[in-house]
Amino acid sequence: MSAVLSESNIDERRMLADAVQGFARQAPHGDGVSRARALKNGDGHVDTAAWQAMAELGWLGIAVPEAAGGLGLGAGELAVVARGLGDDAAPEPFVAAVFAQTVIAACDNTKQVEALLAPSVEAASTLAIAWQPGAETLDLSAIVDRVVDGRLSARRHLVQPAEADVFVVAVRDDDGIALYQVPRKMPGVATTARRQVDGSTMVTLDLDGVELSDGDRLAAGRCGEQALRRGLCVARIVASAELRGLADRLFRLTSDYLASRKQFGQQLSSFQVLRHRAVDLYIQGELMGHALAQAVRAIDRDVPLIELERAAARAKSRCSDAALRIGREAVQLHGAIGYTEEADVGVYLRRVLSLSAWLGNATAQRREYARLCRD
Repeated sequence: MSAVLSESNIDERRMLADAVQGFARQAPHGDGVSRARALKNGDGHVDTAAWQAMAELGWLGIAVPEAAGGLGLGAGELAVVARGLGDDAAPEPFVAAVFAQTVIAACDNTKQVEALLAPSVEAASTLAIAWQPGAETLDLSAIVDRVVDGRLSARRHLVQPAEADVFVVAVRDDDGIALYQVPRKMPGVATTARRQVDGSTMVTLDLDGVELSDGDRLAAGRCGEQALRRGLCVARIVASAELRGLADRLFRLTSDYLASRKQFGQQLSSFQVLRHRAVDLYIQGELMGHALAQAVRAIDRDVPLIELERAAARAKSRCSDAALRIGREAVQLHGAIGYTEEADVGVYLRRVLSLSAWLGNATAQRREYARLCRD
């Protein structure tokens, strides 16, 4: 776990990493691979027992301030948990939950913020950020919908967790972006589910004249925009950590397979061409680790937001590209069995495909980085 244990609180983060590993080995609800297969073959709903267990371990409170019942810790601790969950192929929407909590915690309507966050720490409610007006839109300037005469009509794409009880919707206002809480059961709220390749579900959120009051506004103007931008940074960094965990396990599964299988009386790992390919994958994993460590360090040091956005874009781009390469190579190096449903590498690769695209794939992040460097 050196990539996310290189800064302060090393001992605490190491103990947290051990706790995640213990959860993966001893969870009564089955390991992550089993839950991921059940999710893909089922109705797209996450295992509530596993989600509740994560809450009881305190992981759903890492990003939540102590005033709202959380632990008030940082991105380093979030990255440790996400990487461990990735190593286990856990399908629960940890990154999406962190995204919502981080955005809400930065809002200035203190009373409503605490009322929303406190139940989420205990998994008593689920929160989601609805901000993308288009499925391929990452630019916040594309958010143009406004609350008119106390009502909002808008559509938001790629929203998760799909089971969210409350959506936090980003809209335009005169000074930036306003964030409003919209309970799922409000009149005028409709969702359309969309299954992902790994079996997880996102929804398209449609709001038709939903009535909103000033009390539903969590933040406005500069505060709302800053909260959303910072939340996106944290979510991309934590997603990068989960991608690192997925890539770690894919590399180990492949290395073990090459060491155990024989052809022409020799272990596959003895063939030079396969060893070279394995070394290339190892290097990709190390590059992921360094990009992730830089991004976590940026949050630990509380750098200006523009620098944090650059670090998050670098990490998400590098980790998305590298995890996809490692996953595809892992399937190929397993041979025919790598393409079967029984092979664990397929479970990990499907999660990589889904997570690498969310909040912007590698190409989108490189474009974002270039834009940020021009600003």
